[in-house]
Amino acid sequence: MGFLTAKTKGGGEWVQKFVEELDKDKCIACGRCYKSCPSSVMTLDEEEDDDGEEHKFMILVNAENCIGCVVCSKVCPKGCFTHHAKEAA
Repeated sequence: MGFLTAKTKGGGEWVQKFVEELDKDKCIACGRCYKSCPSSVMTLDEEEDDDGEEHKFMILVNAENCIGCVVCSKVCPKGCFTHHAKEAA
């Protein structure tokens, strides 16, 4: 069985890779992924550390809406995202 694929404008086959994980410890909350995602997969969140300092980071809120374009990973300066291809049904 193969992976889910899409066609490029030129007719070539392209394997979609869907977001699986976002490492909040690496995230610097730059917002590049949020601004570039066409599917509203992530949002900004924050929490306080032990010293009472706020730490902002992106979290996945609608991972099921991911279209597999990996644009979030391409614009992320810290490599926070993990993507995987999915088996075709």
